[in-house]
Amino acid sequence: MELVSLSIPYEFIEGKARLSWREVLFGLDERLLDPGAPAYLAAAQIAGDEVSAPPLVDLAGSEEAHETRSRVQALASAEPEGDVEEIRRKWLYLVLAWLFEHRGTLPDPLRCVEEVYGDFGYPERIACFVRYMPSDEPDLGSPALNEQRLLDKWKRYLELESSRYAPS
Repeated sequence: MELVSLSIPYEFIEGKARLSWREVLFGLDERLLDPGAPAYLAAAQIAGDEVSAPPLVDLAGSEEAHETRSRVQALASAEPEGDVEEIRRKWLYLVLAWLFEHRGTLPDPLRCVEEVYGDFGYPERIACFVRYMPSDEPDLGSPALNEQRLLDKWKRYLELESSRYAPS
């Protein structure tokens, strides 16, 4: 899989979703998550009076990338097996939320959506705002209006998914 390479900071993710360690590992392995995010998450869990297992404490103090990944792997392996498709769905949402929030700094945000669409295996749930996909809707008369419709659909997708993943 050739996922779009990002470095999404945990500060962004914590407002959108709660991640398991298996999901953190996926984000690291696919180069979607900022490498410093696991230490931040571990420190937040310790500060929140969650279980302070030695691997969690070690991770909170990690600075080296190879140490971080191995410690995240240890924490992930202690969790029950997760549904890989659900992990991918959550990351699809997070990546698209990040891109949408930063769309003003991207030269072609809808091109980024097309790349994400391919990288995540062409998920049907986002096909309606992939520019090159056929649409049953009429042409609005200008490229700008047609692109705005796609941006509106992207925004609606994010609103629906946010209700699924919003941290409690």
